[in-house]
Amino acid sequence: MLLACSSETGSPGTGGGGAGQAAGGTGGAGASTTSAETTSTGVTSAGGGPASSGSTGGESSAGGGGMGAGGAEPTAGNPSPGCGKSGRPANGTVKVDNDHIYTFPDSYDGSTPLPLLMGFHACGNPIDQFINLTRGSAFETEYVRAVGRSSDAGGCWNYNNDIAKVLRIYDDLMDNYCIDMDRVFATGHSSGAQMIVQILAHKSDAEHLNFKAVAPVAASDYGALQVSMPVMYIQGQNDTVRGGDGASTVARFRTANMCQMSSTPYSEVMGCQSSGKAVNPGCISYSGCSAPTIWCSHDDPAYSNTSHGVPCFAIQAMYDFFTGMP
Repeated sequence: MLLACSSETGSPGTGGGGAGQAAGGTGGAGASTTSAETTSTGVTSAGGGPASSGSTGGESSAGGGGMGAGGAEPTAGNPSPGCGKSGRPANGTVKVDNDHIYTFPDSYDGSTPLPLLMGFHACGNPIDQFINLTRGSAFETEYVRAVGRSSDAGGCWNYNNDIAKVLRIYDDLMDNYCIDMDRVFATGHSSGAQMIVQILAHKSDAEHLNFKAVAPVAASDYGALQVSMPVMYIQGQNDTVRGGDGASTVARFRTANMCQMSSTPYSEVMGCQSSGKAVNPGCISYSGCSAPTIWCSHDDPAYSNTSHGVPCFAIQAMYDFFTGMP
């Protein structure tokens, strides 16, 4: 299986692409470099968390999710410089092969700023992993979605090699399309999740991208985070690819957000069915934080029974979390 860990020193990390969602394929990501087969529609996540459970990427998949909290009414937002430059792109899609894909909902008119979701694929997964995972969800109908392709031949994100591309994609979106600059969100799986965490460990890059909130799935610990950041961190409580439940990564967010050690159950995330299993998201919310800090330590065995896949509850939970940000 193909792993996906990104590396700040320049070597590609491991990570996984794979089956999670509808196809239930295989994949994985870890701290060591190995290979793995993946499917074009699969996405997985992993990570530790509280003792509660998670979901699987199996047949019920992590994708979808309806309108979440009923779909928030759009606000005026903070318009990017690109507002008013042009209308909706043909077929609502802008694509540059092996570099990036942008999708625009039917409601996009080029003048009303919309929220942006940036998705970072796992190692070995296709560029459109998060386009596929969010298809049919409120992300598709309410958000501009942007995904990039890592420079590594195996599809693993490498911070030193790829951060310039990430910043370029962000700048292109702000300069040429109508984005709410105060509502830019990020999610990623495995190597893609690691890339998000590394961005937050670099203050200038984190401030440039100005994420409103993030939802990494199965990342790793890259040291102290340099900014406070609302987070929904998702990882399997028994992620065999990561070799743990992600507690050390969560601790970095807890410290950056000045949380207390105490927590309460986060019941806003509903359970789901995956590959015939009732999945428990296992989410908790830490107390006293400067920014919302949620940890979902799930029991979804997806991703070849590694618990490293994007769980079936994830996309809906992310949408609700992001859309509920004040």
